[in-house]
Amino acid sequence: MEKKRCRKNAQSADRKSDCESDQSRDTTAKDVVQNLFALFEHLGIDVSRSVPNTSGGKPPSLSLYQYTSAISELLTSWHQDPAYLDQLGNPALIRLQGIRPSLTHLARRAGVKINVSFLLRELERVGAVTVENDNLIRVRMRSFPVYEDRRLAAQHTLTTLDGFITTLRHNLNSTPSNSHQLFHRIASTDDFDSRELPALKVRVKRHGQHLLESFDDWLMGKSIAKSRSLHSQRKASTVSIGVYLSVGRPQ
Repeated sequence: MEKKRCRKNAQSADRKSDCESDQSRDTTAKDVVQNLFALFEHLGIDVSRSVPNTSGGKPPSLSLYQYTSAISELLTSWHQDPAYLDQLGNPALIRLQGIRPSLTHLARRAGVKINVSFLLRELERVGAVTVENDNLIRVRMRSFPVYEDRRLAAQHTLTTLDGFITTLRHNLNSTPSNSHQLFHRIASTDDFDSRELPALKVRVKRHGQHLLESFDDWLMGKSIAKSRSLHSQRKASTVSIGVYLSVGRPQ
C-alpha cells in the first residue's frame, strides 16, 4: 500500500501538514521496546532468564508446554486421517486405548511422550476434548488452545515473536526482488470504523482458520516422516505460517 502524499493544510497556517500528522503516528524503536518489555512483564517473564516465571502456575503445564506442536499435530490428524473420521467425514469418537483408532495411538504417532491418561485430563481441562458417558472421547478443537494455560501462552508468545523476528531478519538480509524473500504482507488502515470490529474478528477467524487448516494438510503431506523414501537424506526445516489481527488504540 502506498502512503498518502503530504500536503499543506490550506485552511489554517497554525495546523500541521498532513505529512507531519502522519509522521507523528509512526512507530518508533522506543515504542516497540517499551511494548515488548511490558508484554514480558505481563507474562511474568524475567528477561535476564530464559525460562518464564511460573509462580502460581499449575504443575501439569510444565509437562504439556514442550509438546504443544505435537499435540496440535495430534488434533489435526484426528480431523483429517480417514481412520479417525466418521461416515460424514467428521472426527469420530474414539477410546483412550486399544487398537487403532485410539488416543493412545494418536499420541504415539505424534510423538507426545507423556502418560496418555494425564494427556486426556489436560485436553479435557482446556476444552480440546470431552469424554462422553460411554467413555468415548470427542474432539472439540483442531489446534491446541495455548491461551487457556499461562505457561503455554508464555511459550507460544515467545515462539511467535522469535519466528516473526526470524522472518524480518531474513528479508532484511536478502535482496528485495529475489526469490529468497519470505512472504510478509500487511493489510492496514488508520480510518477503520470501530463499530465494525466484531464483524472483522469473525471474518479474520473464519478465513484465517480455513487458510491455516489448508496449510496444515499440505505441510503434513510434505513431512519427511511421512516420506516413502526410507533412505532419504533430506534435511528437516522448522516452518510456521501465522495470521494475526492487530487493533490499536482509538485515535
